[in-house]
Amino acid sequence: MKVGIAISNYKSNQEVIDLVNRINDEKWPIEGIMIVDSEGDGKILENLSDNVSKNILYHNFDYNLGSAGNLSKRLVLSSKLDWDFVLALNHDALLEKSTFEQLILYMGLDNIGALYPLRYYYAKGFYDFSGTKEVGPWRSFGPSKKPDKALISHIWSSSNGALYNLKPVRSGIIPREEFWMGWEDYLYGLDLKKAGYQQYLVSNAVCDDNYEFEERKIGPIKIKMSAKPTWYHYYRTRNLWLISCYYHPSLIRILLVLVRTFIETFFICFGWEKANRIEALKLQTLGFIHGIMNKSGKK
Repeated sequence: MKVGIAISNYKSNQEVIDLVNRINDEKWPIEGIMIVDSEGDGKILENLSDNVSKNILYHNFDYNLGSAGNLSKRLVLSSKLDWDFVLALNHDALLEKSTFEQLILYMGLDNIGALYPLRYYYAKGFYDFSGTKEVGPWRSFGPSKKPDKALISHIWSSSNGALYNLKPVRSGIIPREEFWMGWEDYLYGLDLKKAGYQQYLVSNAVCDDNYEFEERKIGPIKIKMSAKPTWYHYYRTRNLWLISCYYHPSLIRILLVLVRTFIETFFICFGWEKANRIEALKLQTLGFIHGIMNKSGKK
Protein backbone atom coordinates (compact mmCIF):
# COMPACT_ATOMS: atom_id res chain seq x y z
CA MET A 1 0.00 0.00 0.00
CA LYS A 2 1.13 3.53 -0.76
CA VAL A 3 1.62 5.94 2.12
CA GLY A 4 2.33 9.65 2.09
CA ILE A 5 2.88 12.30 4.75
CA ALA A 6 0.88 15.54 5.01
CA ILE A 7 2.24 18.29 7.26
CA SER A 8 0.32 21.32 8.52
CA ASN A 9 1.88 24.74 8.90
CA TYR A 10 0.94 28.14 10.23
CA LYS A 11 3.86 30.57 10.49
CA SER A 12 6.23 27.83 11.69
CA ASN A 13 8.48 27.51 8.65
CA GLN A 14 11.66 26.42 10.42
CA GLU A 15 9.96 23.60 12.32
CA VAL A 16 8.47 22.29 9.06
CA ILE A 17 11.83 22.54 7.29
CA ASP A 18 13.53 20.63 10.10
CA LEU A 19 10.81 17.97 10.06
CA VAL A 20 10.98 17.51 6.27
CA ASN A 21 14.78 17.26 6.37
CA ARG A 22 14.63 14.67 9.15
CA ILE A 23 12.12 12.53 7.25
CA ASN A 24 14.24 12.79 4.10
CA ASP A 25 17.56 12.08 5.86
CA GLU A 26 16.14 9.04 7.63
CA LYS A 27 14.62 7.74 4.38
CA TRP A 28 11.13 7.04 5.66
CA PRO A 29 9.29 4.49 3.45
CA ILE A 30 6.81 6.94 1.89
CA GLU A 31 5.57 7.99 -1.52
CA GLY A 32 5.94 11.70 -0.89
CA ILE A 33 5.40 14.68 1.39
CA MET A 34 2.68 17.30 1.20
CA ILE A 35 2.69 20.60 3.09
CA VAL A 36 -0.54 22.54 3.61
CA ASP A 37 0.18 26.10 4.69
CA SER A 38 -2.05 28.91 5.99
CA GLU A 39 -1.12 32.47 5.06
CA GLY A 40 2.33 31.20 4.16
CA ASP A 41 5.11 33.31 2.68
CA GLY A 42 6.14 30.56 0.26
CA LYS A 43 9.68 30.40 1.61
CA ILE A 44 9.62 26.82 2.89
CA LEU A 45 10.63 25.34 -0.48
CA GLU A 46 13.29 28.04 -0.93
CA ASN A 47 15.00 26.84 2.25
CA LEU A 48 15.06 23.18 1.29
CA SER A 49 17.67 21.67 -0.99
CA ASP A 50 16.66 21.19 -4.62
CA ASN A 51 16.74 17.40 -4.21
CA VAL A 52 14.24 17.63 -1.37
CA SER A 53 11.99 20.47 -2.54
CA LYS A 54 11.36 18.94 -5.98
CA ASN A 55 9.53 16.08 -4.27
CA ILE A 56 7.38 18.29 -2.01
CA LEU A 57 3.74 19.08 -2.81
CA TYR A 58 3.15 22.55 -1.37
CA HIS A 59 -0.31 24.08 -1.01
CA ASN A 60 -0.74 27.55 0.45
CA PHE A 61 -4.07 29.14 1.40
CA ASP A 62 -4.41 32.89 1.80
CA TYR A 63 -6.47 32.61 4.99
CA ASN A 64 -6.05 30.88 8.34
CA LEU A 65 -7.45 27.39 7.94
CA GLY A 66 -7.29 26.58 11.65
CA SER A 67 -6.40 23.06 12.73
CA ALA A 68 -9.73 21.66 11.52
CA GLY A 69 -9.55 23.26 8.10
CA ASN A 70 -5.93 22.23 7.66
CA LEU A 71 -6.67 18.60 8.54
CA SER A 72 -9.59 18.58 6.13
CA LYS A 73 -7.49 20.07 3.30
CA ARG A 74 -4.65 17.62 3.90
CA LEU A 75 -6.90 14.58 3.75
CA VAL A 76 -8.89 15.79 0.75
CA LEU A 77 -5.77 16.78 -1.23
CA SER A 78 -4.09 13.48 -0.30
CA SER A 79 -7.15 11.55 -1.52
CA LYS A 80 -6.62 13.01 -5.00
CA LEU A 81 -3.22 11.30 -5.22
CA ASP A 82 -2.54 7.58 -5.59
CA TRP A 83 -1.86 7.21 -1.86
CA ASP A 84 -3.81 4.63 0.16
CA PHE A 85 -2.95 6.08 3.58
CA VAL A 86 -1.64 9.41 4.81
CA LEU A 87 0.26 10.19 7.99
CA ALA A 88 -0.96 13.53 9.37
CA LEU A 89 1.72 15.55 11.17
CA ASN A 90 1.72 18.98 12.76
CA HIS A 91 4.71 21.26 12.29
CA ASP A 92 5.99 20.32 15.76
CA ALA A 93 5.52 16.55 15.45
CA LEU A 94 7.95 14.42 17.47
CA LEU A 95 7.02 11.13 15.82
CA GLU A 96 10.01 8.94 14.95
CA LYS A 97 10.61 6.70 11.93
CA SER A 98 10.40 3.58 14.13
CA THR A 99 6.93 4.65 15.33
CA PHE A 100 5.77 5.19 11.76
CA GLU A 101 7.08 1.74 10.79
CA GLN A 102 5.00 0.18 13.56
CA LEU A 103 1.86 1.97 12.40
CA ILE A 104 2.13 0.87 8.77
CA LEU A 105 2.35 -2.79 9.80
CA TYR A 106 -1.41 -2.76 10.38
CA MET A 107 -2.64 -1.01 7.25
CA GLY A 108 -3.93 -4.31 5.88
CA LEU A 109 -6.47 -4.84 8.65
CA ASP A 110 -10.07 -5.16 7.51
CA ASN A 111 -12.09 -1.95 7.31
CA ILE A 112 -9.47 0.16 9.02
CA GLY A 113 -10.19 3.86 9.33
CA ALA A 114 -7.26 5.12 11.38
CA LEU A 115 -4.22 3.93 13.33
CA TYR A 116 -2.90 5.98 16.22
CA PRO A 117 0.44 5.99 18.05
CA LEU A 118 0.62 5.50 21.80
CA ARG A 119 1.54 8.90 23.17
CA TYR A 120 4.00 9.03 26.02
CA TYR A 121 4.92 12.10 28.04
CA TYR A 122 8.57 11.39 28.83
CA ALA A 123 8.93 14.41 31.09
CA LYS A 124 5.98 13.25 33.23
CA GLY A 125 6.29 9.48 32.90
CA PHE A 126 2.80 8.44 31.75
CA TYR A 127 0.86 7.38 28.66
CA ASP A 128 -2.13 9.02 27.04
CA PHE A 129 -5.07 6.65 26.49
CA SER A 130 -7.55 9.31 25.38
CA GLY A 131 -10.06 7.98 22.91
CA THR A 132 -10.88 4.57 24.37
CA LYS A 133 -14.35 5.66 25.48
CA GLU A 134 -17.32 6.33 23.20
CA VAL A 135 -18.60 9.40 25.02
CA GLY A 136 -15.40 10.52 26.68
CA PRO A 137 -14.29 13.97 25.53
CA TRP A 138 -11.63 13.73 28.24
CA ARG A 139 -7.91 13.19 28.11
CA SER A 140 -7.26 9.85 29.82
CA PHE A 141 -3.79 9.34 31.26
CA GLY A 142 -2.37 6.06 32.48
CA PRO A 143 0.66 4.71 34.36
CA SER A 144 4.15 4.32 32.93
CA LYS A 145 3.61 0.64 32.04
CA LYS A 146 2.95 0.04 28.36
CA PRO A 147 -0.15 -2.11 27.66
CA ASP A 148 0.34 -5.77 26.74
CA LYS A 149 -2.14 -5.77 23.85
CA ALA A 150 -0.67 -4.88 20.46
CA LEU A 151 -3.86 -3.15 19.34
CA ILE A 152 -6.39 -1.29 21.47
CA SER A 153 -9.77 -0.42 19.96
CA HIS A 154 -10.14 3.35 19.81
CA ILE A 155 -12.76 5.99 19.05
CA TRP A 156 -10.47 8.94 18.43
CA SER A 157 -7.06 10.39 19.10
CA SER A 158 -5.07 13.46 18.18
CA SER A 159 -4.61 13.87 14.43
CA ASN A 160 -0.94 14.72 15.03
CA GLY A 161 0.68 11.38 14.20
CA ALA A 162 -2.50 9.64 13.07
CA LEU A 163 -2.31 7.32 10.05
CA TYR A 164 -5.57 7.76 8.15
CA ASN A 165 -7.01 5.46 5.50
CA LEU A 166 -8.00 7.59 2.51
CA LYS A 167 -10.84 5.28 1.46
CA PRO A 168 -13.33 6.99 3.85
CA VAL A 169 -12.23 10.39 2.55
CA ARG A 170 -12.89 9.32 -1.03
CA SER A 171 -16.37 8.22 0.03
CA GLY A 172 -17.14 11.66 1.49
CA ILE A 173 -16.18 11.25 5.17
CA ILE A 174 -14.10 14.37 5.72
CA PRO A 175 -13.01 16.35 8.81
CA ARG A 176 -15.32 19.34 9.34
CA GLU A 177 -13.67 22.62 8.39
CA GLU A 178 -16.38 24.59 10.17
CA PHE A 179 -14.99 23.56 13.57
CA TRP A 180 -11.92 25.71 12.78
CA MET A 181 -10.02 24.51 15.85
CA GLY A 182 -10.59 22.08 18.68
CA TRP A 183 -12.04 18.56 18.86
CA GLU A 184 -12.06 18.10 15.07
CA ASP A 185 -10.16 14.82 15.54
CA TYR A 186 -12.72 13.63 18.11
CA LEU A 187 -15.55 14.42 15.69
CA TYR A 188 -13.77 12.72 12.79
CA GLY A 189 -13.23 9.61 14.92
CA LEU A 190 -16.95 9.52 15.69
CA ASP A 191 -17.73 9.95 11.99
CA LEU A 192 -15.45 7.02 11.11
CA LYS A 193 -17.05 4.84 13.78
CA LYS A 194 -20.55 5.70 12.62
CA ALA A 195 -19.58 4.68 9.07
CA GLY A 196 -18.38 1.29 10.35
CA TYR A 197 -14.63 1.86 10.21
CA GLN A 198 -12.28 0.44 12.85
CA GLN A 199 -9.69 2.54 14.68
CA TYR A 200 -6.83 1.25 16.79
CA LEU A 201 -4.13 2.53 19.06
CA VAL A 202 -0.89 0.66 18.23
CA SER A 203 0.84 0.09 21.55
CA ASN A 204 4.30 -0.58 20.02
CA ALA A 205 4.10 2.71 18.09
CA VAL A 206 5.22 4.87 21.01
CA CYS A 207 5.87 8.56 20.44
CA ASP A 208 6.61 11.57 22.59
CA ASP A 209 3.90 14.21 22.77
CA ASN A 210 4.05 17.91 23.53
CA TYR A 211 0.39 18.69 24.23
CA GLU A 212 0.07 21.86 26.27
CA PHE A 213 -1.11 21.01 29.76
CA GLU A 214 -0.07 21.62 33.33
CA GLU A 215 -0.42 19.54 36.45
CA ARG A 216 -2.40 21.04 39.33
CA LYS A 217 -2.70 19.66 42.85
CA ILE A 218 -6.09 20.00 44.51
CA GLY A 219 -5.69 18.54 47.98
CA PRO A 220 -4.35 14.99 47.54
CA ILE A 221 -5.53 14.82 43.90
CA LYS A 222 -3.32 15.67 40.92
CA ILE A 223 -5.20 16.93 37.87
CA LYS A 224 -3.74 17.49 34.42
CA MET A 225 -5.22 20.64 32.94
CA SER A 226 -5.03 22.39 29.60
CA ALA A 227 -2.45 25.13 29.24
CA LYS A 228 -3.89 26.41 25.98
CA PRO A 229 -4.21 30.20 25.47
CA THR A 230 -7.27 32.03 26.76
CA TRP A 231 -9.01 32.32 23.36
CA TYR A 232 -9.05 28.52 23.04
CA HIS A 233 -11.75 28.28 25.74
CA TYR A 234 -14.32 29.42 23.20
CA TYR A 235 -13.61 26.70 20.64
CA ARG A 236 -13.09 23.81 23.03
CA THR A 237 -16.45 24.54 24.69
CA ARG A 238 -18.43 25.37 21.56
CA ASN A 239 -17.24 22.40 19.53
CA LEU A 240 -18.00 19.84 22.23
CA TRP A 241 -21.54 21.19 22.46
CA LEU A 242 -21.88 21.10 18.68
CA ILE A 243 -20.83 17.45 18.65
CA SER A 244 -23.12 16.49 21.51
CA CYS A 245 -26.21 18.37 20.34
CA TYR A 246 -26.03 18.23 16.55
CA TYR A 247 -23.31 16.12 14.91
CA HIS A 248 -23.60 13.05 17.15
CA PRO A 249 -26.49 13.83 19.52
CA SER A 250 -26.62 11.70 22.65
CA LEU A 251 -28.19 12.38 26.03
CA ILE A 252 -25.32 10.77 27.92
CA ARG A 253 -22.79 12.73 25.87
CA ILE A 254 -24.68 15.97 26.60
CA LEU A 255 -24.66 15.17 30.31
CA LEU A 256 -20.93 14.44 30.28
CA VAL A 257 -20.15 17.63 28.38
CA LEU A 258 -22.34 19.55 30.84
CA VAL A 259 -20.29 18.12 33.72
CA ARG A 260 -17.07 18.94 31.90
CA THR A 261 -18.19 22.53 31.25
CA PHE A 262 -19.15 22.96 34.91
CA ILE A 263 -15.78 21.60 36.09
CA GLU A 264 -13.84 23.83 33.67
CA THR A 265 -15.84 26.86 34.83
CA PHE A 266 -15.03 25.97 38.44
CA PHE A 267 -11.31 25.71 37.62
CA ILE A 268 -11.34 29.04 35.78
CA CYS A 269 -13.11 30.79 38.67
CA PHE A 270 -10.49 29.61 41.16
CA GLY A 271 -7.58 30.48 38.88
CA TRP A 272 -6.39 26.91 38.37
CA GLU A 273 -6.28 27.26 34.59
CA LYS A 274 -3.55 29.16 32.80
CA ALA A 275 -5.81 31.84 31.38
CA ASN A 276 -7.13 35.34 31.96
CA ARG A 277 -9.96 34.55 34.36
CA ILE A 278 -12.59 37.08 33.26
CA GLU A 279 -11.85 36.72 29.54
CA ALA A 280 -11.85 32.93 29.79
CA LEU A 281 -15.26 32.94 31.49
CA LYS A 282 -16.67 35.25 28.82
CA LEU A 283 -15.33 33.09 26.00
CA GLN A 284 -16.46 29.84 27.59
CA THR A 285 -19.97 31.25 28.09
CA LEU A 286 -20.07 32.47 24.49
CA GLY A 287 -18.81 29.08 23.30
CA PHE A 288 -21.60 27.35 25.21
CA ILE A 289 -24.24 29.69 23.74
CA HIS A 290 -22.94 29.30 20.19
CA GLY A 291 -22.67 25.55 20.61
CA ILE A 292 -26.30 25.07 21.58
CA MET A 293 -27.28 27.54 18.82
CA ASN A 294 -25.41 25.41 16.24
CA LYS A 295 -23.09 28.25 15.32
CA SER A 296 -19.72 27.20 13.92
CA GLY A 297 -16.79 28.70 11.99
CA LYS A 298 -13.96 31.01 13.04
CA LYS A 299 -14.97 33.58 15.64
